Order: sequence, then structure tokens, then C-alpha cells
Amino acid sequence: MARVIGTNGSDRIFGSRFNDSLIGLNGNDILTGSVGNDEMLGGTGFDRVDYSRMGRAMTLLPGGFVSKSGLGVDRLNSVEQVVGAAGFANTIDGASGSTASFDVNLGANRLTVNNVPFLGTLTFSVVNFVNVRGTQTSDRIIGNNGANFLDGQGGNDVLIGGGGSDRLVGGNGVDILNGAGAGSRGFREVDILAGGTSQDGFILGDRAGSYYRAGGFTDYALITDFTQGDLIQLGAGEVYQTRRDSAGFDVFVLRNGGADLIADVRTTSFLPLPGGAFRLASGQVFAGFIGA
Repeated sequence: MARVIGTNGSDRIFGSRFNDSLIGLNGNDILTGSVGNDEMLGGTGFDRVDYSRMGRAMTLLPGGFVSKSGLGVDRLNSVEQVVGAAGFANTIDGASGSTASFDVNLGANRLTVNNVPFLGTLTFSVVNFVNVRGTQTSDRIIGNNGANFLDGQGGNDVLIGGGGSDRLVGGNGVDILNGAGAGSRGFREVDILAGGTSQDGFILGDRAGSYYRAGGFTDYALITDFTQGDLIQLGAGEVYQTRRDSAGFDVFVLRNGGADLIADVRTTSFLPLPGGAFRLASGQVFAGFIGA
């Protein structure tokens, strides 16, 4: 086991292929991980643990542990930034936590953990992460422009995919799933949304109009488990139409004499649908739909 201690300046410290203890002391240090079960202690300053060249996906776990896909498990302490392996589907995983909740924005490279025992709220910079498993309490998780997998786990969660074709899973609790968000608006995305148990909400538009408007079947939301009590939010100022199929129904926006698919909805029970074209006022609920 190697024990490497930095100086009072800003250092770059490398481990070996064995179990190491890397200690940064003062300054803004970079601790570079390798194979083995390593301890990474940043010390004071803004300290980074860098796994960018590991060549395997990383999983950031509760308590500051990092699983390196069979190459060991590290323990991080006094570290402000974690850089995942470049080009891999690195994951933030809070599913085994008990009291904390997440506020994650992958587009902003930010992870905030609330209600940490004895510590309160902690905020970290997280780079090269694309997947998030939430906690057993209520989380807010926002993806980036990659193909994100966002899993709310327990609690009443808000999941927003952002750009790219994403998969969102609400889990237990009353969840709100938005595969696109106001930024990307679903342009050329196919997002997969699964609410899970309880009554969930699926966002297909806002007060600026419908999402998934690139045309035809090039972009839409696939809702896999729509059931009685769930709601789909539709954008304002649009004319919509539903059509039944063997798995449930499709939702279209009508414009310029054509019908543009915005959602393929799979249902778990028979649901009444609007007959013909319809609009919704803000807050109006009609046959499982609500106006933005």
C-alpha cells in the first residue's frame, strides 16, 4: 500500500495499481485514481478526483464511495469535484441511502445532497456522468444533452431528461416525468417514460406549446405505463387528437393539415379518450389530460 502526501501547494498526486492513500493537504489538488481500493483525502481547497482515464464506467455511491467496475472501490473525503471515466456511462447512485435526497443537474455538472446526517447539505461538481439513480426520498434530477437514464427510486420525484433520447423511471411515489424540458423541447428525441406506482404526471408541452414538434415519427415520447389517475400535460395553443391502437393510444398535434405524433402511450387499463380534435385551457383537466 502506498501513502502519498502532497505539499501545502496545489499538487497532482498519482496512485499505484495497489491499495493507496492519496492525501492532498492544502491547495487545489488533483488526485488521480487507479486500480485498487484507494482512499482519496483532498484536504483544504478545491480538490478533484480524476478518473477520466480509467477506461471503465464509475459509480458514485452514498458515503463518498466510488465503484470502479471491478477495479476496486475508493473512499472520497474532502473532495469537491469527481471526474468520471471519459466516454463511459458513469452513474450517480443514491438508491442505498436512507435519509438524504438529491438535487442533480447533469447539464450544470452539479450534485447537491440534502439531509446528509451530521453535515446537512453538500454540493459537488460531477463531470462525465450521464445516469442517475435517485434516493428513497423526493429528488429533483435533470439530465444533459446525452442519452440519460434517470431513475427516481422512492419518493415524489421530478425527472427532466433535457436534450438527447432519454429513459426516465419514476419508481415509487407521485412523480413528474419530463423527457424533453423547455430547452430542447424534444427536438428529434425519442424519450421513454415509465411512471411506476402511484399517480404520475407526464409533461409533453408547456405554455409555449407542444414538445416533440420536429415532424412525423422522428421525435415523440413513449409512455409505457399510463393508468387511471395519471395525467399528461399538453402544451398551450395547440389542437390535439388521440387515436387508439392495440397497446393504448397515440397523441397527435394537428397543424397545417397534418397530424404530428408527439406520444405513443401504452396503457394498463381501458381509459376514456377525447372524441375528435380538442384544445385545453391552462389548468383544464379532460380525459387524463391537463392544459399547461
